Amino acid sequence: KQWYQRRVAITAGIDSSDKKRFDETGEELLELLEEEKLSKVPVLIYANKQDLFKSAKPSEIANDLQLSSAIRDRQWQIQACSALTKEGIKDGMEWVYNSLGTPKKK
Repeated sequence: KQWYQRRVAITAGIDSSDKKRFDETGEELLELLEEEKLSKVPVLIYANKQDLFKSAKPSEIANDLQLSSAIRDRQWQIQACSALTKEGIKDGMEWVYNSLGTPKKK
C-alpha cells in the first residue's frame, strides 16, 4: 500500500473477451476504490482486446459492472483498446492527463 502515497490516477485493465471474469474484476476494482488514500483519484479502465470479435464493448462492460452507480466520487472512463495493435492506449493516457486539470502555479 506504500505506492498509494504518490497517487495521481488509477489505471486498470479488463479483458473484454473474458466475460466470465467481469464480476471478479469489478469486485477487485471496487475494493481498490474503497482505499481512503485513493479517494477522488480519477479512474481509467482499459477495455483490452477490442481487436477480437467476441469482445464486449466498453458500454456493455460499464453496464455489467454497474459503474455509473458504483463510482460516484470521482471521474472515470472506460477506454476501448488493444494492447496488440496499441489502438486506444494513447487516448486513455490523454484522458488521464486531461482529467488531472491544469497544475497550479506556486
